Amino acid sequence: MPAPAAATRPAASPARQSAASAAVRPAPASVLSSRAKPAPQPLWTRNFVAGTLLNFFIAGNYFMLMVVMTAYALAVYQAPAAVAAFCASAFIVGTLFSRFTAAPLMERFGRMPLLLVGCIAEVGLTALYLLNEPVGTLIGVRLVHGFAYGVCSTTIATVITSVVPPDRKGEGIGYFMLSVTLGSAIGPFAGIFLANNFGYPVVFIVASVLVAASIPAALLLRPAPSTRVRGNEQEAEAEMASASDAVAGTVADAPLEQAREDAAAVADNTRAACAAAAVSADDAPCPVCADADADCPACGRVPSTHLEEVVAAKVEGSPLARFVEAGVLPISVVCGLLFFGYSSLLTFLTPYATEIGLARAASVFFVVYALAMFATRPFTGRAFDRVGPHPVMVPAFVSFVLGMVVLALASNDWMVLGAAALLGFGVGTVQSCGLAMAVRVTSDARLSVANATFYMLLDVGVGVGPILLGAVVPLIGYANLYLAMAAIGACALALFLVVAKTEKGAR
Repeated sequence: MPAPAAATRPAASPARQSAASAAVRPAPASVLSSRAKPAPQPLWTRNFVAGTLLNFFIAGNYFMLMVVMTAYALAVYQAPAAVAAFCASAFIVGTLFSRFTAAPLMERFGRMPLLLVGCIAEVGLTALYLLNEPVGTLIGVRLVHGFAYGVCSTTIATVITSVVPPDRKGEGIGYFMLSVTLGSAIGPFAGIFLANNFGYPVVFIVASVLVAASIPAALLLRPAPSTRVRGNEQEAEAEMASASDAVAGTVADAPLEQAREDAAAVADNTRAACAAAAVSADDAPCPVCADADADCPACGRVPSTHLEEVVAAKVEGSPLARFVEAGVLPISVVCGLLFFGYSSLLTFLTPYATEIGLARAASVFFVVYALAMFATRPFTGRAFDRVGPHPVMVPAFVSFVLGMVVLALASNDWMVLGAAALLGFGVGTVQSCGLAMAVRVTSDARLSVANATFYMLLDVGVGVGPILLGAVVPLIGYANLYLAMAAIGACALALFLVVAKTEKGAR
């Protein structure tokens, strides 16, 4: 059998060859400085505002129904406690499944069509709760509803993370995640209030109207099309060719020291442009390279192949690559571990507060929790962009640990509310900054997979937590459970320090 022909790289055009050779010639500082300092990009665009509103509508629907579903199944269907609990948690199972399929669906159908179909499906599925079908049908609806929510939340997160300016990722994602915070505060409060005063049908009607508002929000979105690999390469080629042209236009009698500074600036510009075309830190083909066997004078790397081939090799080489972004797994595991501890609040806070006689404080726990997120999120997002994740997230982990300890030792209303504030700051900051860490190391072509991977690990933490902790509570009690969750938070902090150190060393 004859050996396959070796892959050949297309010969570079004369213009590109001259641009590459010119990369060693210095350019005037004025030209370079204008290219090195691009104008700041706006954050509050129509895309960003519409996407954030959409996320609030679907999150409010999720939380409003989640808090009443177990009681609804007990009251209307007289279902056993375990079955009633699964009527609520089946939603999480559907959401978890969607995290594996959302990215391939986005690749196949596009972000906007998928988002619009998901929003319409959520409206129809919420309305189905009004039919009072058998409990088995209710569980099936919850599973499909969870899948639709997962597709919508993953898609809108991908859209938002792609339109937020790179130098404002922490701030932008922090503001975006406030939509979930608002939904988690208003949704449960509205659900319980409506169920107690007007009955479950009114809850389902209001939830349907709320999620229906996501449809016009989706229609308002005009995000840029998903970045194509070839487009990235062409953009980078144009960027570096332009930089090389600036170099070629330098005066021959420039002072030697100035020439060196200008050449260094050109190298920085071309490296940045080359990185924009890269799939990962290990594969950074440079479109201005004229010779595949020689170091590139612009970026200093040996180009390996075209970007399309790199992507194809990665996907074909690992079946999981279509569903999981390996680069974001470390920070996703850290956040998932913290959300495992957070799940104890969703599941056991009310019975614990009733047991210690502080049910009144527990009724406003999540309101204070949300207010703490609102008060701190803008500052933590900006700080993340300025100083990086370590100085912002370490205090957040510590706040989570302290909040769990205070809750475990609570003897009055103020201690419960103080714990809510500490936990709101801790959970909110870790979630938003963790997502910012994930997407800032991900290329545009893999944003959908990165978002799905991050949220999948969060879903695992929230979904597995009630099952495992429910078996532990009878053995150790609620107070000791929250002390154990403080220990979980400390473990998450230790793991984060390892992840942050590894990421810093890789840069």
